[in-house]
Amino acid sequence: MTIQMVNGYPVYAVTKKEVAYHPSYFQQQAEKWVEGSKKDKLSDEELENLKKKYNSTNMSKEDSIALMGELVEAGIISKGRATAIYLGITPLDESKINPTKPEGVLTKCDDVSDRKNHAFGSLGGLGTMLEVGGLDSYKNLYEYSKAATDVDVNKSQHFQDYRKFLEILEQLKA
Repeated sequence: MTIQMVNGYPVYAVTKKEVAYHPSYFQQQAEKWVEGSKKDKLSDEELENLKKKYNSTNMSKEDSIALMGELVEAGIISKGRATAIYLGITPLDESKINPTKPEGVLTKCDDVSDRKNHAFGSLGGLGTMLEVGGLDSYKNLYEYSKAATDVDVNKSQHFQDYRKFLEILEQLKA
């Protein structure tokens, strides 16, 4: 383990020497994906093929990951964006981050966490949401991210790609 100081705070870094690394199922699958040529929309044939494989109203974690892989390979979303969506990453405006203040990163967190029915509180966390997977889980996470971010949701490429993903899930409803 190594210790470094960043802005006067100790940062502990654990290496593979100290802790065995076992990639998650998502990581194992994502390593196999090859990004296709970027495009905004699936062809009718591609959409029909996905409809035969997936029902977005009730998807397992494995189905959800497999669908993301197909969308990456079709060029609809990038590998990085698929990872961000799957992990529930909320983009923040980095220009507003003050590294000297420990609370500087999550600028709107308090506003969102005061709600009684936000995505994480009512469903027991991202892991629980993705175990049952599907359209509703991702919609809830999208709404949570919109509320928690300080970026312009209409201009952010993350949210534009997320909306494309949700549109495809909507089309895959049984």
